[in-house]
Amino acid sequence: MSEQAAKELVDKGVTQSEANKAQEALPLYDEVIQKFGGSSEIGVRIQVARAFINKGIALHQLQKPNEALALYDEAIQRFDKGDEKLREVVAKALLQKANVLRELNRVEESVAVCDDVLKRADAKTLPVPVAGALFTKAHALGSLGRHDEALKLYDELVSSFGGAGDAALRPLIAGGLFSKSVLLRLKNQPEAAVATYDELIKRFGEAPEPHLRGMAAMAQQSRSELQSIPKK
Repeated sequence: MSEQAAKELVDKGVTQSEANKAQEALPLYDEVIQKFGGSSEIGVRIQVARAFINKGIALHQLQKPNEALALYDEAIQRFDKGDEKLREVVAKALLQKANVLRELNRVEESVAVCDDVLKRADAKTLPVPVAGALFTKAHALGSLGRHDEALKLYDELVSSFGGAGDAALRPLIAGGLFSKSVLLRLKNQPEAAVATYDELIKRFGEAPEPHLRGMAAMAQQSRSELQSIPKK
């Protein structure tokens, strides 16, 4: 009963956040942490960990990144040595932390956290955190001008997870392909960039997810713009 009650509160909070009502979600996560934070039952602990992480996401939505980082750190500290079933939750907390650090321009720290995820998580059992860490690390390295390293990571992301059926991986694959094409343009490799746009369009041009179709449409537009530039 405790696990179900905690799960219902967290799920309700996630629904509120997804409806751009992050402020209303915060008391729901706090209720889970306060009521169930001392539980030793693994199912309840997983829901408490989810409450910490999703509260961090809500605070990030509310432009409070430093408060979000504190929540992720607390989740990692509380649950890092817990049951194996908590590994995915801790990996997700680390990945959220890496994303916030990158957005705060603490890029080297973000790369280090991604490396921690990749060291902890196995691609077969935790594909989404691993794929997310590859994407975030590649994005961070690209912003540091380390384009060749970033391109290798985007390639690893697509080759490792491009054929997977998990819906949560599809935005990462699409984002990886689009970001790869941007770097190829920066490196003055237009033909390789066009080939990458083509792959993105082929994979996601008729995707059921509107945001992925939108990314494919952006790739089509960028491809057309690139091909319209006169060759020297």
